[in-house]
Amino acid sequence: MRDGIIGHTKILDFFDKVMAAGNLSHAYCFVGPSRVGKKTVAESLSASLFGVSRDKLRQQPDFMPIEQGLNQKTGKLKKNIDVEQIRELRNFLVRGSFLGGYKIAIIGEANKLNDDSANVMLKTLEEPRGKSVIFLLATDEDALPKTVSSRCQIVYFHPVAKADMEKFILSRVADSARAREMARLSGGLPGRVMEWLANNDDYEAYKKEAVRFIGLFHQPFFAKLKRVEDLFAAHERAGAAADHIAEREKILRIMDVWLGVLRGFMHINHHLLDAKLKFNLSDAGILKITGLINDTRDALRKNIHPRLLLEGMLLEIP
Repeated sequence: MRDGIIGHTKILDFFDKVMAAGNLSHAYCFVGPSRVGKKTVAESLSASLFGVSRDKLRQQPDFMPIEQGLNQKTGKLKKNIDVEQIRELRNFLVRGSFLGGYKIAIIGEANKLNDDSANVMLKTLEEPRGKSVIFLLATDEDALPKTVSSRCQIVYFHPVAKADMEKFILSRVADSARAREMARLSGGLPGRVMEWLANNDDYEAYKKEAVRFIGLFHQPFFAKLKRVEDLFAAHERAGAAADHIAEREKILRIMDVWLGVLRGFMHINHHLLDAKLKFNLSDAGILKITGLINDTRDALRKNIHPRLLLEGMLLEIP
């Protein structure tokens, strides 16, 4: 494990060689599931280029992180990474380096670039400035404009092996049975494990959500609806005063748990195999439900009403 990074040895080895040869590309797009470690690796590489530890990275004047921000007027989460943020990035890169070395930017959730910000991003990528590196992080390569992704070197991040996850957790948790359980439930996502180690309530909430999702199978529609009512009840009660973007993000995070359960169904050494057999779910059936959830997530991001989407999805779950 290097610099607190769990797994991703091949990616780290690749960048070790590229950096040693002084052959870094101007832009990289890190593609992989949420919490798989894309941001951690990008920050580690950036810190290495500056010659500092990762905890000192945000103090560097030649570093710029860009993420989905808050609306200054409403205090609510913005829907996208807006054009003003990317224009600021462009101006940042045009200016000379304060320290005479690299200028580096990390764009979190780059799939949330809107049309205007993507156009400015394209111009930025087409006109690289000196020693600059941009890391774009995305969960879905296809959600990025082709004009943007085609100008980046794509690096794919995959879930970390269970053995690596368990080894790391055992270095932090004395209870070996608990460490094995965490490794199994993590779905190979280091970020998820780090959250659980920092907050046990998050871990217990994840397990509770997994149980709820499994309980949806082979139930009448009204029973399924009752199990998920709280997902949109609070959203609807708050009405116009709600931070609807934040509410949607909450539902998206819950769907991440559901997808993790489905991935567990697919692995023979996973503790959820018994549930798979109990519900007589074939791999093809699991893939169909996975696609259904992903389609629902995409539609949710397009502002279709959560209740309508979830009810449609529940009708399709056996």
